[in-house]
Amino acid sequence: MAGHVGKADVAVLERFLAESATAAPSQYAFVRRGKVMCFYADAGVALEVGARCFPDREFSVIDVHARKVVLAH
Repeated sequence: MAGHVGKADVAVLERFLAESATAAPSQYAFVRRGKVMCFYADAGVALEVGARCFPDREFSVIDVHARKVVLAH
């Protein structure tokens, strides 16, 4: 996704998980502007919802286990 700072979003997710002292409830995290918004079980759904809700594309969908940003196909 254009305009991303993926590494910064991954760092936000890691900090969130460390501070919450709990496991992520689903495999994919939705991060927008430095804030973990929610978690999804399906990356495609997360990308679709993000694109629909945030046409500015200022969000990342991150694979929690791999700690990598999931890119749209």
